[in-house]
Amino acid sequence: MPADAQKGHVVLSAARKALEDDIAVHEQAIIDLKGRLNNMTTVARLPPELLSEIFLHLAEMSYNEVGSSYHPAYVSARFYAWVTVTHVCRSWRSVALSTPRLWGHIVLTRSSIVEDVLARSKKAPLRITGYLMSSHDEKAKMLKSIMQESSRIKELRLSGPASSFRDLFPKMMEPATILETVVLSDCSHGAPFINANDINQPMFRPELLPRMRELEIRRLIFRWDSYTLSPQITRLTLSGRLDSQSLLGTFGSLLSTLDQMPNLEHLELEDAIPRLPDTTKTLPAPERTLSFPRMRRLILVGTSLDCGNLLNHINVHSGMRPKVVCRGNNGSQELIRVFAAHVVRMDPLVTVQLSRGAYGGKLHVRGWQTLVEPTNPNPTVELQVDALACSALASYLVRDSKMFTKARVLRADAEDHDWRWKDVFAGMPDLRELSITGDPQDQFITAVSAPHKSKKHRPPTLVLPHLRVLKLTNTRLCSPDYDQPPEFLDRLEDWLIMRCNYNMPIDELHLTCCVNLTEEDVERLIEIVPYVKWDGIVEFESEEDDEEDEDDPYDYDDYDYDYYDDFYDDPWGIF
Repeated sequence: MPADAQKGHVVLSAARKALEDDIAVHEQAIIDLKGRLNNMTTVARLPPELLSEIFLHLAEMSYNEVGSSYHPAYVSARFYAWVTVTHVCRSWRSVALSTPRLWGHIVLTRSSIVEDVLARSKKAPLRITGYLMSSHDEKAKMLKSIMQESSRIKELRLSGPASSFRDLFPKMMEPATILETVVLSDCSHGAPFINANDINQPMFRPELLPRMRELEIRRLIFRWDSYTLSPQITRLTLSGRLDSQSLLGTFGSLLSTLDQMPNLEHLELEDAIPRLPDTTKTLPAPERTLSFPRMRRLILVGTSLDCGNLLNHINVHSGMRPKVVCRGNNGSQELIRVFAAHVVRMDPLVTVQLSRGAYGGKLHVRGWQTLVEPTNPNPTVELQVDALACSALASYLVRDSKMFTKARVLRADAEDHDWRWKDVFAGMPDLRELSITGDPQDQFITAVSAPHKSKKHRPPTLVLPHLRVLKLTNTRLCSPDYDQPPEFLDRLEDWLIMRCNYNMPIDELHLTCCVNLTEEDVERLIEIVPYVKWDGIVEFESEEDDEEDEDDPYDYDDYDYDYYDDFYDDPWGIF
């Protein structure tokens, strides 16, 4: 290159660099001005301590959202989205990077991400969740690296094949002195490979986990006599496998293990109770009774006999909320008998729900100790029994258990179910509101119209003297052509008049989606009840529909759901 050309190139480069430097200065000045402008906003006036707490709350929300969902694509795509708040401005990023607790929420995704997050967490406690494909994949290697800092782990939630958890705790470098929550879930499909050494090997050593309070194990093969659990555990959830229940050990080992945990507040066992022989008809006498004075929630899922057997060994106190979900109908009577004998010590229920599954499915008895509105989507259930049993057993449970004497609201699904209304009402004398879905049949009117014996020297009265609200939904009030006297509507009208004569009127009558009801019928009811709420829906059945139903070979209306009717007079042989 000629000297003049080379000199011109140098001059041009110098001029270009000078312009670039001027641009950089102005860009920095604009950034500084924008930063000063941002500092004038309301959100920028938040103290850094408060801003870091907001970021921490956002990270916790994201972590909790994926805590029980171990799908790798979902975890990778969604969890670390909260990090975008650190890209809003320099001050926010500075606050986030100076908050180690914020980075203590770790989801096992890519190794580069986990390494950066782990480094930013410094010495903060760690909450870890992840999905392991195998014991040799990249996430398993990341977990082993993290476990070397086990003294910082506060919570560990993992899902994957059981083999990936085998050496998780026994080979820790140091005790997990602050670890409080452990959740392990085997998500593999099909039958597991059963290794006797794996079953008998203790996974949890109390000396390594001195502060563990919550333990949840799902679909892992275990034996009750191989578990040495900390007496400090307050929440225990064990969900077994139907294909490995024979490996659970003895029922005595289950009792011995639970007896070492007097501080339990929540106990959930699903297919984790050692089975009684299939030929068992009546439950054996309790070997001993376990007391858990702090327990607030008891959930048992399994066969009726096994759930009843364990329930028979637990002292149910007033503050406990039991939930029992059973499979099969063998032992249903025994379960209800034990349940009725134990829940008498619980606080009385205020709201009660009786229902059944379709085509003679499970019987559902649920109760709440407060007034629960139907619009409440997820009310906390204080009492729940789901078992394949006849409706008559629910009636006897209500009649003979003192838990229902203070009930003020009853909601019952009466479609094709005979609840033995007389027994139900005898166990709920204080009802204020009665809500019926479906056709309650003739026994309902007979039961609510029955006279009730009063105390000595007082005139007789009616059952449910405090009842003021009646709600009927999807109820067939009359036959299609009003040709089957007395119609249900006629008997209902007579009962309403009778209550007025006894000075116990029904103040509110709600009619929703009722069948074969006319405006004239509603006018008749308005003359008796001060407030009638009718949705205005007029729907009539036709005689042709009735004839078709009678000829339908798959008609379930006449199916005998109460297949224990032979025991109606005395289903347990003790009344």
